[in-house]
Amino acid sequence: MRLTLYVIGFLLAAVPAMAGGTVTYYLDGARISGEATTASGTVEVPLPSTYIPGSLRVSPAGRASVVRVEVEPLRPGAGSGITRLTERRKGLEDRLRAIEAREEIFKAAAKSQSSKAPRKTKGNPEPLTSVRKGTEYALTQLEEVYRARRQTEEGIRSVDDRLKALRASESPGGSVARLRLAGKGGVRYSYLVKGNGWTPFYDFRFNGTDSVEVALRAILPRGAGKGSVVPLSMADATNGAMPLPAPENFAVVDRRVFPVERAEALDSLQGGTTFSFRNSSAARLVPGEGACFRKGEYLGPVTFEGAAPGVLYEVVAGR
Repeated sequence: MRLTLYVIGFLLAAVPAMAGGTVTYYLDGARISGEATTASGTVEVPLPSTYIPGSLRVSPAGRASVVRVEVEPLRPGAGSGITRLTERRKGLEDRLRAIEAREEIFKAAAKSQSSKAPRKTKGNPEPLTSVRKGTEYALTQLEEVYRARRQTEEGIRSVDDRLKALRASESPGGSVARLRLAGKGGVRYSYLVKGNGWTPFYDFRFNGTDSVEVALRAILPRGAGKGSVVPLSMADATNGAMPLPAPENFAVVDRRVFPVERAEALDSLQGGTTFSFRNSSAARLVPGEGACFRKGEYLGPVTFEGAAPGVLYEVVAGR
């Protein structure tokens, strides 16, 4: 029996949560890790469209050994069918416009025939019969026009229904990794995805005199569960980069206290402050948005441009 790992929502979002797996978020992407076991020797791992080719790593667990790894695109989506139906709809719309033009012509003809004053002439000895025949012809043509219009409108509705169904079932892309194993056991796997990394947010809590507590919060991608974050891009990170646990969205993942070297109250109606602190840690503080507090009072949002170790940085809030 083949075991397929269904990662709920994996192909609908860049970095969703996954049962039995872990997600490590970087500033520009994420690393997905998981485990799987099978008795049949085959495991399938769905990969999202944001998967970075070549980043898949697979390690054996237990008495299993990895025989072969194949990454294949998922079945083609409904794109060609959607394109064909879209063109069909455009053709039906053109036909409907032509039918509407014919409708106006025959409406005008029927009105013209019915409003004619019958005159008996040498060439038209039976004017009433001629008018009646002309009116009947125009009305017959109008019936054909109405029938064609109804059929065309029904065709458009049918195409719209099929388009709706195709779009609902369309594959969002992605691929699948098929892992062939020998022996009993399982595998541990990981891969990288681009985009939808985490976003840094800072709380600057100034005590009003000589120090500021800087709390780093992690804003996770929409729909993400718990994971861990690394305050680096994937290109700058290495295997030794220490992830910071993020048990939930907007959780505090790091907290430091820095000395304030100078501070000044702002002369404004609502009051504000400016202070400069030195990054006395060995870590670079990455850029991000944030909020400033003075003695617990919220003073407003701030944009933090980042600070390397040893750098003096000025915060201005409440202008």
